[in-house]
Amino acid sequence: MKSNYTFKHLDYSESLVNYTDSKLDSIGQFLLKDGRCNVYYFKNQHEYVCEVSLHTKQKFFKATASSTDIYVAVDLMTDKLEKQFLKVKEIYQDHKKHDISKEGRLQEINSQFEYAPKWKKAG
Repeated sequence: MKSNYTFKHLDYSESLVNYTDSKLDSIGQFLLKDGRCNVYYFKNQHEYVCEVSLHTKQKFFKATASSTDIYVAVDLMTDKLEKQFLKVKEIYQDHKKHDISKEGRLQEINSQFEYAPKWKKAG
């Protein structure tokens, strides 16, 4: 995943970039490899704000978190992003309803029979 980091009203910090990159990689397992990520760090009066916007082929994700500590803001932001990833992953995995599918209907019909019929070959 390609990442772009922007600092506003803050000095550039390599350790913060590495920390955020490791956090995004840990939750990035839910996504495909092809994604673009923009991370914005800025200070709003006495609070640090971390905002991420992530573009993939399927969806667009955005999360924002603020705290008095920048590392806590990054943790909160990744937690929000992880919840979004898991929700989308669950939707994609369970998008077909078993009861409506052909296999589900056949199982329902088979359970209604009292016995299994023996079919004879036509001769």
